[in-house]
Amino acid sequence: MLPVEPVVSHPSSDALTLDALYDHCGRSTECGKKLRCEGERIRVTGYIDYGNVFDKEHYPRLPYQKFLITNAGHTQSIEVWVDSALSRDIFQKIHRQETLNPKTSVMVQGVIEGFDMPIMGACHRGIKLNLKDPNDLTFHPL
Repeated sequence: MLPVEPVVSHPSSDALTLDALYDHCGRSTECGKKLRCEGERIRVTGYIDYGNVFDKEHYPRLPYQKFLITNAGHTQSIEVWVDSALSRDIFQKIHRQETLNPKTSVMVQGVIEGFDMPIMGACHRGIKLNLKDPNDLTFHPL
């Protein structure tokens, strides 16, 4: 695991699409090589993939809680990991929105974390978004 560096924040008006996020972070084919966006606090917009929402209330044996955000064409995605005492509020908000209007876009603010993905002899560096506060998850009508 790489050392944690100070969080760099982007202004709240600078919400990135998933395509812009991956352009901003760059690509790495080398495990352990930190991407330039790691440690940044960013806002990203997209759509929740409600088939990929995993919380302790619905999946009590999972060691993690997370959900997936995709772009409109489902060509890019990022996992949003929730590790917080407020996770129940976050997932209640998500499930309520799924019932009300699942096609609504979402904006999530969190800190980018990198991780290594060794696959079939190759290794790539991936990113995920860490969400801690229910107020950092907002839905916006289309």
